[in-house]
Amino acid sequence: METTGAIGRRMTIKVPAEQLDGAISTRLKRLARTAKIPGFRPGKVPMKVIESRYADQALAEAADELIGSSYREAIMGESVEAAGPPSIEPKTLARGEDLEFVASFEIFPEIPRADIRDMPIERNTCEVGDEEIDQTIDTLRKQRTNYTPGDSPAQTDDRVLIDFEGRVDGEVFEGGVAEDYPIVLGKGALLPEFEAQLTGASTGEELTIKLTFPEDYPGAAVAGKKAEFAVKVKEVGKPEVPDIDEAFIRTFGVKDGLEASFREEIRENLKGERDQRGRAQVRQAVLEALMKNNEFEVPAALVDDEINRAIMAVREQLRQQGLPHDGPIDRANYLDESYRRVRLGLVLHEVVKQREIKPDPDKVRARVTEMGSSYDDPEQFARWYYEDKHRLAQVESVIVEERAIEVLLDEAQVTDKALSFEEFMRPPARALATPENADS
Repeated sequence: METTGAIGRRMTIKVPAEQLDGAISTRLKRLARTAKIPGFRPGKVPMKVIESRYADQALAEAADELIGSSYREAIMGESVEAAGPPSIEPKTLARGEDLEFVASFEIFPEIPRADIRDMPIERNTCEVGDEEIDQTIDTLRKQRTNYTPGDSPAQTDDRVLIDFEGRVDGEVFEGGVAEDYPIVLGKGALLPEFEAQLTGASTGEELTIKLTFPEDYPGAAVAGKKAEFAVKVKEVGKPEVPDIDEAFIRTFGVKDGLEASFREEIRENLKGERDQRGRAQVRQAVLEALMKNNEFEVPAALVDDEINRAIMAVREQLRQQGLPHDGPIDRANYLDESYRRVRLGLVLHEVVKQREIKPDPDKVRARVTEMGSSYDDPEQFARWYYEDKHRLAQVESVIVEERAIEVLLDEAQVTDKALSFEEFMRPPARALATPENADS
C-alpha cells in the first residue's frame, strides 16, 4: 500500500486469471439457462453461441464483482478503514490474464485533539424576574390588538387600510398595485418615505405619494428609481389593546383565568426558553473550543456525500413548497458548509469513541416521550419511532452528543457571565455549525 498524502492511499491489487475465468464461466452458464436466442429453445443454446454474444458482458460483470471483493479483502488485510468508495483504475482486463487494478482511496484522519481540557469556556446566565414577565404580557397584549375605525388622522400605531397604484416612468410596475392593503404605521413594513406621507391622512382621503426606491431595493426593476403612488385611504383603525382580564388570560390556556397563574406559567415558559438557549450557547462554546487549533485533512468523499445530502434537502424543501426542484444546483455553494460539518462530525466521533459514550436508553425514551407530548396519541408516536432503527438512531445520536458535550464541559475552565434576559436571548451573530449545521 502506497501513501499519497496525509490520508491518501493507493493499492495495486491482482486477481489470478483462473479466478477471473471461473467467474466468467459461472456467468455464461447462468446466461445459457435463460437466454432467448432465435432458433434455439431456452436452455439448449450452445455455449459457443452464448460466449459469442455475452462474453463481453460476462467479463465486465465478473471483473466488477471481483474488483469489489478483492478490494475489501485487501483493505481488511491492511487493517485500514476507507473513508469512502475507492477510485478504480484497471491495468489489465482480459480473459485468460490476471485481473490487475489500482485502487485509490482516503482513510479517516487521525484527530490531533479530542478534548478541551483546561480551556476557557464562558457560560452566560440570567434570571427571569417580574420585569421579563411584564414585558412578555405587554407583548402578548399588543399581539391581540384590535383596531376600531376612527375619524382622526392616521398616527403611529394606527392601522391604515389603503388601495394604491404605483408607477415608475409613468408605467405601473409589478407588485405596485394592491387593494385593501393593511399597514400599521411605525412598524416599518413599508418604506419610511411612504409611511411618512401616509401619516396624517384621514379616512376617504386620496393622495399622491412620491418616493425614490433605495438602490439596494429587492425589486431590481424599480431599485434606485423614482415612483409615484396614487393612494386611497379606506379606513384608519385606532388600536385597542385588551385588558389583562379573565377572558384574555383564558385564551392562553390558563384554566382558572387568574393573573397569578398566568404570570407563573409565563415564568416557567421563559425559564424553559432560557435553559434551551443556554444549552445551545454552551454547546456552541464547547464546539468552538474543540475545533480551535485542531487541524487535520478532511476526506473529500465525506464532503461530497455531505454536499449531496444538503442538495437533496434543498430539493425536498422546494418540492414541498410546490416550487421547481429538478433544476441544476451549484455544488460550490455548499462546499464550505459541508466541509465544516464533516470536520466537526469527525472530531465529535473521536470524542465519543475515546470515551466509549453510549446512548442511555432511559434518556432516549424520555426524549422520544418529550417529542411526542404535543401529539394526540403520544404512545403511538413513541411506537412509530421505536419501530424504525434509523429513526431511533437519530434520537440516540442527539443523546450521545449531549453527553459528549457534558463530558467536555467538565474538563474545561468554565466561568459564568451574568446577562440581562434581553441580552441572554439575543440571537448570536453567527452560529457554530454542527453535524447538521457545522462550523469551525
